[in-house]
Amino acid sequence: MQSVTEPGGARPRTSNWPHYDAIATGLREYWYPATWSAAVKRKPVSLRLLDQQVMLLRRGGRVYALADQCPHRGIPLSVGRQDFPGTWACRYHGWTFELASGVLQAALTDGPDSPLCGKVRVKTYPVEERLGVVWIYMGQNPPPPLAADLPAEMLHPDAVVLGRISVQQGNWRYACENAIDEGHAKYLHRHGALATVFRRMPGWSTIKIEQDADGWVKRETQTVSYSDEYPGLGRWPRQRFWHRPSRGSHISMRLPGILRNHYIGKQEWKIAWYVPLGRDQHRYVQFYVTRARGLAALKAHVYFWTNYRWVQLVQFNNQDAWMVRLMPETAPERLYRPDVSITAWRKLCEQARDFAPPPPAARPPVAAPAPVPVAAER
Repeated sequence: MQSVTEPGGARPRTSNWPHYDAIATGLREYWYPATWSAAVKRKPVSLRLLDQQVMLLRRGGRVYALADQCPHRGIPLSVGRQDFPGTWACRYHGWTFELASGVLQAALTDGPDSPLCGKVRVKTYPVEERLGVVWIYMGQNPPPPLAADLPAEMLHPDAVVLGRISVQQGNWRYACENAIDEGHAKYLHRHGALATVFRRMPGWSTIKIEQDADGWVKRETQTVSYSDEYPGLGRWPRQRFWHRPSRGSHISMRLPGILRNHYIGKQEWKIAWYVPLGRDQHRYVQFYVTRARGLAALKAHVYFWTNYRWVQLVQFNNQDAWMVRLMPETAPERLYRPDVSITAWRKLCEQARDFAPPPPAARPPVAAPAPVPVAAER
């Protein structure tokens, strides 16, 4: 495997997956969860997303998203103020931008006839609110409908959606690789995870990778072994009397970095986004999704807050976060058979919208040619 050194003394990268190397700071042509809707009020919220600083601001019940940097001298707009409805001013010199378009409406300290008006703008981003979450699109092309980027399980009329958002260390791609990784759960989570204390876990398995029409890459188990003799070593793993069989779960991944973990035999899912912040950090947005109404929905809330959130989204995840934090972006790497799931994820990234040709620009309708006069017959 060839190793390439990046400019500026950055860590080396591999050249086997050039597109994969190119998206270290994220795929842009997708909707991402930014934060909870309740977190965005009248005071600006500054967040890092896809290696860009973004300001979120609520006015008139609507959330706006702008690049958090004034084009004049680079001061964060999130420290600014509002002097006129529908606008936001940089705190340094009073450059005033329209919230909806980002266009400069006034440079207050240059007078009302400033020649810059209408000629300067701040980048704005499409924003939607759904499921109690602020979603943002940071691509160059027109955004698809938000529902197109949400798993169907979250859109069901009876869906109960609860969650946790945390900032974690490590590149988002390796967090995604950990999520789809076939082998690690059988060893890493066997030790120290509350969720597996009483679970009879396999020692190894064989899998087949499939991709469905909705873009999910799925791990399908073919064979399972719970304990084996290893030549010269002995038997592993050792099963204990308190270990009980479990139905397990089905793991799948979808672009731009969505995990879906379906608990077999239940109408329950863990669905999570790995949202790139930069090269070495990601925002982990985890959801517990089930289907319930009335009293059953109330029970789901109680279960989430008294058990599931801590056991699965915090303690279990902390083991994964530890490994992702320790993983260097270096070459070479020596993969083994269970890593077919990781290479399938990398291949999936080759299909990302970011690498597709942009849609053709709309062309104005062509007027029908004027009729050619025909000479009258004589």
